[in-house]
Amino acid sequence: MLKQQFPTKKKKMEDFIFRGFLSSSLLLSLYVVFRVAHTFWLKPRSQEKRLRKQGIRGTSYKLLNGDMKEFARSSKEARSRPIALNQEIAPRALPFFYKMVQIYGKVSLCWMGTRPSLLLADPELVRLVLTDTSGHIIKQPRNALVGLLYLGVSTLEGDKWAKRRRLMTPAFHVERLRGMIPAFSACCCDLVQRWKKLAGPQGSCELDVAREFNILASDVIARAAFGSSYEEGKKIFDLQKDQVILALEAFYSIYFPGLRFIPSKKNKKRYSIDKEIKAALRNIIHKKEQAMQNGDSGDADLLGLLLQGRDDADNDMKIEDVIEECKLFFFAGQETTANLLTWTLIVLSIHPVWQEKAREEVLQICGKRTPDIDSIKQLRIVSTSFVHALIYHVL
Repeated sequence: MLKQQFPTKKKKMEDFIFRGFLSSSLLLSLYVVFRVAHTFWLKPRSQEKRLRKQGIRGTSYKLLNGDMKEFARSSKEARSRPIALNQEIAPRALPFFYKMVQIYGKVSLCWMGTRPSLLLADPELVRLVLTDTSGHIIKQPRNALVGLLYLGVSTLEGDKWAKRRRLMTPAFHVERLRGMIPAFSACCCDLVQRWKKLAGPQGSCELDVAREFNILASDVIARAAFGSSYEEGKKIFDLQKDQVILALEAFYSIYFPGLRFIPSKKNKKRYSIDKEIKAALRNIIHKKEQAMQNGDSGDADLLGLLLQGRDDADNDMKIEDVIEECKLFFFAGQETTANLLTWTLIVLSIHPVWQEKAREEVLQICGKRTPDIDSIKQLRIVSTSFVHALIYHVL
């Protein structure tokens, strides 16, 4: 009798376990479906309804991408056409945002993927946001593949952001900048000498000033911020340019958790470039550490201050953090400065009267001497009126 009952009980147990497994799998599947539906549809739609009730106008949520495709399309379209010198710069530089403000007003709603974003074009509202001391601006979650471009102070929040900024701010004090004037001057003299060689005996030539100013900005950053030269930093700048292209592609694409771990061709290239950049920066940092051990105070440039701050007892900076700050400054400082200098020459060519006034003032105050901090302070047209004319033209 016992032999007949045992198989029956065993079978019932197996059936019970199997049903439990099916139930668990079903529950897990339902949970995953709910989480996906909540993340990609229910939550965005709920947020949109709440924002609409507050009177905020803008685009409607589109599944997965939001407005990213339109953002990329409008940018590509704007850059495909030549720009007139008297054309407004906003439709060219930020075509999607410009269109949003024109259609929906100075406070409008758009979608960066599944996240709603408020566009503020009202200067007073922007001032209130940036000067609010009750909290801090929360950064948007970053695509992990975009984060390979840089992860520095611009991505930190709260106490970490405040501590890192306090550490770096002294590098930009007037006295520190005064000490960097020789490095700035040397870079500019190298640029002038290169242009003279290109001009040759005929005294003139045609050149791409955008490229030239990219070299100048790179040289200034490498020398003044890190104590190296352009030739040493050139590899980093070139690698960063390649990484920017890959980062923009990732920014405009849909990111799923774990996507960065897939060994695709582009992911391999992203990580390969990141590895090369970090290796080059480690080499620069190692040289700086050796110089500081040999008596260099290290407080003449940004890298030295970062390394000093890393050694403070109340600082939790690691060598990886120093590398990320270096990546940020190599990336953020070069392109912005080069573009501003290029646009300055364009505006000077449009307004030859200001060009003559600026030249006369520099020759009167500096003569044939290389400008120093004291002579720069005496410049009035170049530092004030010219800037006002530049801003007036842009606006």
